[in-house]
Order: sequence, then C-alpha cells, then structure tokens
Amino acid sequence: MSRHLVSSPSPPAPRTRLPRAPMLWAAFGAACVIFQAWVLVRWAADGNLRLYSSSGDMPAWLAIATRAEMVVAVAGCAALIAWGVRRSLKAGHVTLPAALVAGYILAIWTDPYAGAIHHAVSQNLHGVAYPTWGPYLPGWHGPLPQAQTLLENVAYVWVVLWILLGLGVARLLRARRPHWSRARLAAVTAGAMFVIDIPLEHAYMRFGGYGYPRALPGLTLFEGQWYQLPLSSPFVMTFLAVMPVVLMTIYAPPGREAWLLEGSLGLPRRVQPWVRLLAGAGFANACMLALQIFMLAASLISHPIELPPWYGPPA
Repeated sequence: MSRHLVSSPSPPAPRTRLPRAPMLWAAFGAACVIFQAWVLVRWAADGNLRLYSSSGDMPAWLAIATRAEMVVAVAGCAALIAWGVRRSLKAGHVTLPAALVAGYILAIWTDPYAGAIHHAVSQNLHGVAYPTWGPYLPGWHGPLPQAQTLLENVAYVWVVLWILLGLGVARLLRARRPHWSRARLAAVTAGAMFVIDIPLEHAYMRFGGYGYPRALPGLTLFEGQWYQLPLSSPFVMTFLAVMPVVLMTIYAPPGREAWLLEGSLGLPRRVQPWVRLLAGAGFANACMLALQIFMLAASLISHPIELPPWYGPPA
C-alpha cells in the first residue's frame, strides 16, 4: 500500500497590529490638509494672491524694527525646519520635533477663526500683508476687511520653539528634583512656561509683530496700550500648545516614544514617514483649533481699545 505524504498547511502569517494613536492622528491630519487645500485654492482663485500696501504713519524706529523682525522670524523658521530635517536624517526616521514643525506649518490656515466674530488680532500692514482667507472658512462671520501677515503666520512655526523650551524646563526640573511626581513636574513646568511666554510674546509684539485690539477686563497687561497683552494668550500657548507635548513626553514609559507616534516605527518604510508627519499635522491642528476657539470665546467678554494707525484695517 502506497503511502502519500501530505504536508501540513503553513500557519498564517501574523497580522501586523497598526498603531492606533498615530494612525488616528494621521487620518485627522490628512483631513485637515485636504480641507485647507479646499479653502486656500478658493481663496487664491478669487484673486487674493496680492499684497496690501502699508497704511498709517508709524515711527521710523518701529518700521525698521518690523522689517528686521520679519527677517529674523523667517530665518528662525528656516533654521527650525533645517534642524528638524537634520535630526530626522540622523535618526533614520521622522522625529517628534520634525513632525511638529510640519504640523504647525500645516496649522496656519486655522488663524482667522480667532476673529470669526470680532477683530481678534490687529495686523501690522508695514510688513508683508495679504487678504485673510477667513470668509472661505465655514462659520466665519468676522468684520471685513481683514489681513493676514507673514509676521503672524510664521509665528505658528515658532510654537515649536516654545514647546522645546517647555521640554527643556521639564528636563531641568527632573534632573534637579528627581523625587518629584510627574504631576508636580508638569504643574511647575506649566507655571514656568506661563511666565516665560509673557516677555517673549511681548517682545515680538513691541517690535511690530501684531497687536491685540481687545482687552479682557482685569486680565490684560498694559491695558489700553497698542502693545497690551491679554493673559488669555500666554494661557492658551502654555496649556493648549506647550503642555500637551510636555505631558505626553514625561508620561511616556522609559525607552518608548511619546504617545502621538508610539508604534509607528513598526510600519512599512514607504508609509512610516507620511504617517508620522501627518500625525504631527493632526495633533498641531487640533491644538490650534482649540486655541482659536478659546481666543474666540475670550473675545466675547472683551472690549475694544483704540489702536495706532499702523494697525488700522487694510484699505
């Protein structure tokens, strides 16, 4: 009797488990990229790729400072981008800072939402200024005309510098106070960043970056002056931009990535960088949308102040 040797079937290949958090954030980031493309293409098609001319007298020193600040701001953005690319090439993958730099560039489109009802930010038309894309955003009913400026828009990329400062403060505190709990470390870091933000943002404003045309009663530094600073601004920068990244970093288990990107290094090489970049975009867009909504809500309980002519509406 002949015997037939039957080979046993091969076991099925193990299924790769997709990293949930990075994939979800990347999906949201992709949706935001598609949405902003829809907004900006319509904005550009309607003839808005043009510059406003400067209007209103401005002190000579401030006009010079505005142009100098613009050069420094753009150079700083270029340096942050180059640093992120260099770090990623050295690591062999897109790093968290690089993903955040890309994310905040792709979050600039959210800017007009803070002024969806009231004129929330006054733009210095002596810099590079162009028409706002607010009217092309769903739910936007702000006053017109309004401008966007290069000085304010590039500040979104500078948010990453604020985040790096927050991470630096947290690491310094952890080294000096290793016995502190993570909750205490986060609380002290948040308090420090709130204080640090005030002189940094105020300096950016005093040299012509932008201004706040509305004051929060009792919660505005230099209230009534063109360089006034509502405390809602350092609050949102601290708690809606800096601290989310600080928290996910200090709460990450030893040897593992921050929650935003955790597990994404196991993805195929052809999709891994895109998932990590889009996850950064999704996270930054969520933070900035929350920031704009908070600033919009704060504008409802604020009152307008008189601003100098260089912060007037575009002609």
